[in-house]
Amino acid sequence: MYFKLRNIVWFCAAAAFMVAVLPLVVYAQIYKEEPPWVYKGRGDRYLKAGEPGKAIVEYKKALISDSGSKRAYPEVNMRLSEIYLDEKLYDLALLYIESAQEEEQYLQIPDTIYDIRYTRAEIYARQGKYLDAISVYEKIIHEDPNWRRYGGQDIYVIDGTSLGDPEAKKKYGKAYFELGKIKFDLQNYDNAIPFLKIALMYDFKKEETLKYLVNCYKELNNSVQAEKAQSLYTEK
Repeated sequence: MYFKLRNIVWFCAAAAFMVAVLPLVVYAQIYKEEPPWVYKGRGDRYLKAGEPGKAIVEYKKALISDSGSKRAYPEVNMRLSEIYLDEKLYDLALLYIESAQEEEQYLQIPDTIYDIRYTRAEIYARQGKYLDAISVYEKIIHEDPNWRRYGGQDIYVIDGTSLGDPEAKKKYGKAYFELGKIKFDLQNYDNAIPFLKIALMYDFKKEETLKYLVNCYKELNNSVQAEKAQSLYTEK
């Protein structure tokens, strides 16, 4: 009788423990914090599927741990900035791209810093802050050895030089093109030419860049140079 009673007591205690603790264990397993790259991967999949709202939720989970502390994850901040840029929420886009740039030492691929800088410049351009955009692009090209070599060249010297460096093109080509385009739009044609010339040397957006360059020479009433540029780079 004693042993039966003891077994009943043990059984009741075990049942009470299961009722009290098991839900907490299950909850912890379901809602436990996942590694930040898991959230990022899920966010990337949502973004690719055309669901930016769900992507934002996952990206923000990647930035904040369960303890509430902020994580340094510049790639995620850049993704959030790009989403808000597409949504024309420029202040939010700028907030996240600034965070990404502040955390650049944590980038898994160091050259991603150029994507961050280009995103920041695009935000400024969309806001109409062209001087700020120009400043970002200038910082990029000042890292390029070819700027020191060709940037001070006479604007009327054009010989069809080609810079066959795909890595440098990826880093710097867009900055030259965008600077030339902005200065062209501001009718600053003589200052646009050096940037457009080097963008052409990098073969960046060749047809569009050549069109801007030719039109710069035409606006400066130099049809001979316009024809020369057209001839040199159309043949390549």
